[in-house]
Amino acid sequence: MKENRSKNIRTSIQIAILVLLLLVLIQYNLYTSQLVNFKIISIGDLNPYGAWSALKESLNDSSYEFDGINRSMALTISILVISIAGGRFFCGWICPIGTIQDISNWIGKKLVFSKHNGLGKKDFNPLYTKYPILLAVLLASILGYGATIAEFSPWRAMLNIPKLFSAWKVMKTGFAVLAGIFIVSAVIPRFFCRYLCPLGAAQTLFSSFSLISIKQSKSCIHCNGCLNSCTMALKLSPKEDSISPECIRCLECIGNCKINEDTNLGLKSGRKNISSKNYIALMFILFFVIWLGMPKVFGGTSMISSIPLSNLKDGVYQGEAKGFAARIITEVRIENGKIVDITVLDHHESRGWYEEVFMVLPKEIIRKQRIEADVISGATKTSKGFIKSIENAIKKAM
Repeated sequence: MKENRSKNIRTSIQIAILVLLLLVLIQYNLYTSQLVNFKIISIGDLNPYGAWSALKESLNDSSYEFDGINRSMALTISILVISIAGGRFFCGWICPIGTIQDISNWIGKKLVFSKHNGLGKKDFNPLYTKYPILLAVLLASILGYGATIAEFSPWRAMLNIPKLFSAWKVMKTGFAVLAGIFIVSAVIPRFFCRYLCPLGAAQTLFSSFSLISIKQSKSCIHCNGCLNSCTMALKLSPKEDSISPECIRCLECIGNCKINEDTNLGLKSGRKNISSKNYIALMFILFFVIWLGMPKVFGGTSMISSIPLSNLKDGVYQGEAKGFAARIITEVRIENGKIVDITVLDHHESRGWYEEVFMVLPKEIIRKQRIEADVISGATKTSKGFIKSIENAIKKAM
């Protein structure tokens, strides 16, 4: 696959994924606004930190119960698995924030902005920024500050772009970070990927064990001509035969040798050559099969409370329980011994995640007259906190 053809294919796929994502987000926004009565996918299913959140909860919360693998958890797993299989393919071909940076850099070139290969005159080592950020994010999450660091997440902001104007007040920090990434990327290609992204750092650690890597031929003279336009500003090391794990697998360097046609970088699994076409197909199949397939095979079940809803006293009762960010306070109204209304009085859950929980679960509980409802995928902690808050209120009516 020639360089220009590979670049055009990648650009087309990136834009197609970004447009599809925006359409899905708009449709989901219409769903949570109750303008349509169906959804394609929940925003929570697009959270790439789902598996980490579940792992952290299992270690920190003694009451944690494994409810199966949801799409958010499967997304994390799929990203890490393809990193082991073929490097940071997700960053180069799928990640919408990566696409936004590439669009910004293309605009910067058209406007003839001064281009910089990186921070400072010398190559700036991402070990000084990206990996400390990854460690800080993990530690803050473990210590219970997940909701706080979520305010700075450009990923969370991107998933709420359709609500930009209505959500600006509570999500202005995340939107500002996302805007900053777009602006800086106009002059420094893939600035966020190279220096700040904790998800990219995690993928780099896993891609160090990549089964398919980009390797040089034996006749390579390390002139780095094939990497002159590398968006990650990578260079071939005389001591290594493979390109750095920081590579996002854009494949623009493949077959781009300036010396002769027989001296190229190529995709290899061990000693076996892999064509770019087969590599791209394999990575996409692996990613989508894991992300969409695992929840089907290992998915969870409904949350069912052990509290019997019988002999309930009429009245209005309040309950509270810990959600993802803080306590969720609910109000339950009982008439003729039945639940007739459930209202959320106060909460501090993340926008984009709580709307579906508070819209769907009350209807299910009132319809069934049981504290039974499917956990909203990707919003497990909020769903459980909401259910426990209602349980707390119901106990007062017994």
